[in-house]
Order: sequence, then structure tokens, then C-alpha cells
Amino acid sequence: MKASKLGKGEIILLCGVFLVMTGLGITLPVLPFYIEKLLLSGSISSDKVSLHVGLITGSFPLTQFLFSSYLGSLSDKIGRRPLILAGIAGFAVSTFLFSLGGSVMLLYASRLLAGIFTAGFVTASGAYIADLTSKEQRGKNMAVLSSIAGLGAVAGPLLGNLLKVNVKLNLFFGQLKLDKFSTPFVISSLLALVVFILYVILLPESQKVYRKAATQPIPKVKTLLIPDWKLLNRTFLSLLAFSFISQFALAMFEGTFALHSQRLFSFGPQQLSVVFIVCGSLMGFLQLGPVAWLIDKKGENSLLPFGFLFLGIGIFMLTTSRAMEWILIYVAFISTGMAILTPALASLITKNSEKGHGASLGIFSSVNSLGQVTGVVTGGVIMIWSNHIAYWSVAVVLLGSAYLVLPKNKLLVLKS
Repeated sequence: MKASKLGKGEIILLCGVFLVMTGLGITLPVLPFYIEKLLLSGSISSDKVSLHVGLITGSFPLTQFLFSSYLGSLSDKIGRRPLILAGIAGFAVSTFLFSLGGSVMLLYASRLLAGIFTAGFVTASGAYIADLTSKEQRGKNMAVLSSIAGLGAVAGPLLGNLLKVNVKLNLFFGQLKLDKFSTPFVISSLLALVVFILYVILLPESQKVYRKAATQPIPKVKTLLIPDWKLLNRTFLSLLAFSFISQFALAMFEGTFALHSQRLFSFGPQQLSVVFIVCGSLMGFLQLGPVAWLIDKKGENSLLPFGFLFLGIGIFMLTTSRAMEWILIYVAFISTGMAILTPALASLITKNSEKGHGASLGIFSSVNSLGQVTGVVTGGVIMIWSNHIAYWSVAVVLLGSAYLVLPKNKLLVLKS
């Protein structure tokens, strides 16, 4: 477990992660419009459409929050490979069902299932990388995993905009017609199917290597739907709190920036697309190169204050200028902050866990999902009264977090 380079299993896993995240991202540009179209055609009153769009969209991260912890601990018990394969297969099927429309209940059911299966895939993938990586290299490789996922999420919407076409396929059972809204979902499910076949043939189980290399007995983990928080030490809980704050801040920015920029900057869809593409692309490339290198050389603890500092400054400064070039600079600060925080916190979670990697990353993923949901909702509510208070408040919390995680404060004392 002293290898400094990615092995065959990790490279295969990362290729699949990129394709799955690309497939997930393909659906994002059309998701709200597709739901709205199906609801209106299903005799749902227009005043209830917005409610259903919000609930159906929110059901995906909600199920991730509810099931990530359980599925992560389950991967410790039965292995990473079964959860990864089941996650991809379930995501492919649920996304294809979503493309069929049919009824409001089918839309809810397919999105809920997609959230559950994606939770299993994401959590088990992180645990897979942790299994095959030494503590010294784990932060670097977590940055690479986060980067690959981020770049896939950026590539997806770009590809999705090109795939909004009407398709007619002559199959042995008849003609399949897809409109410009449903086509991206079918392509997303096909990409997931390709990854499933790739993994069945080429992806080995990681826990065999991990258990063989472990110098101490690996504790047995109970597969509980709700984590037993009493078993988590103070540093682990602190890491979860800081992760929640970072995800809350990012989700608040992503969830409210469209409305914020429309009110203050008169931005349209084109300008918003540029902002989010710059944000996601920069985050991915930073994690793939400079951040991975810095974590390897300086360690996660020393970088955390800079992550919170950049994120806080970027969000605060968004309220100070209306010029596009300055907005992009401030978004670059946000991207840099998250590029540091996401892999660093994930790595520290696995290093300071008394549970298996799957269980700890499952709890980590659940807390992140909770932060994302509450960030969007809280930001939206505050925006009713003020354009700036949500940004200012979050910036203050982030700058306070930057101070708390300074190594001199010794708040995060890692296990040896």
C-alpha cells in the first residue's frame, strides 16, 4: 500500500466515475423543463407544477441523505464491488424509467430510486479509492477522484445541450420515439449501462487488498440506517460539521445565484452557463493538479484554512460588483476553496474514523447531502427579503471556520 501512482483498479473506477457523472450531468439542463412538460400534459394544474418540480428535483438529494450512511456501512460488510455494480445498474434503470414519463408517481419513484442507487455508487467508489491508498497518498487520490467527478459533471451539461434532439428508432418490437427532453435521459442510462459492463469485466474487489494490507484488525461495522452518533469521536464530528458548512455554502451559491444575478446583474441563461462552467471546470482542473500536489506535500490540515478563506471571500465579493469579469474572478475564489475543501475533508474523514471506510464516507456523504438541501432552501427563503444577507451571513461563517481550523487551534486532532 505504498504505491504513489494509481493502480489498474483505481484507473478503471475513475473512468467509470467520469462517465456516470457525465450521464448525470447530461440530464441537468432539461430536468426542470422535462418535469414541467410531463406534469402539464398529465392534467396537473399550473399552480401545482412548481411545487412538484421542486419536490421531484429535491427527492434525489433527499434519498442520498437518508441512505448514504447505510449503504456505506453495507459496503464494508459485503464489499465495494457489489454496491458499485448495483448502484450503476439501478441508476441506469431508474433514469430510463424517468425518460418514459407516464405518471407523476413514476416520476417520483424513478427519481427516488436514482438517488438511492447513486448514493451507493458514490459512497462505495470513495471507499474503493481509500482501500487501495495509503494514508500518505489518500488526500491526493481523493482530490483526483473529486476532480474526475467534477469534470464529468461539467462535461454532462455541455453534452446535454447538444443532445436535445428528437429521435426515432426502428426496433424489433416497434418504433421508439424520443423528444428533445427525454433523449438526454435515455443517453444517460446507456452511458451507465456501458460503465456497468466495463466494471463487470474489469473491476476487481478492493477490500481483499485492503484487508490483506491492514496491520490491525478491521472492526466489524453494523449496517444501521441511522448512524450511531455516540460512537463518533469529537474530531470526526468536527470534520462533519465543517463539511456541512462548506456544502451548505456552495449549494446556497448555486441555488440562488441565478435569481441573484438576474436581479442585480440582468444575467440571462448564457451568462449563467458561462459562470457555472467556469466554476466546475476550474474546480476539476485544480483538484487534478495543484490541489492534489499541495495535499501530497503539505497535508490536508494545513490547507483547510485556505479553503474556507477562499470560499468565504468569493461568496462575499459577489455582492460588490456587477461586471462579468469580476464575477468570474470571485467565482474562481469559490472554485478554489471547494477544490481544496472537498478532497481534504474526505481524506481526513477516512483517516480519523473508527469505522470502515465505507461507513465513514457514507456518513460524510449523508451530511454533505443535508448541507446541499438546506443550503438551497435557506438561501431561497432569505432571498425573499434580501439580495445580500444570505451571502454575507455565509461568508462570516466561512471566515470563522477558517480561523477555527488553523493548526494552532488544535481543533482537529487526528488519530495516529
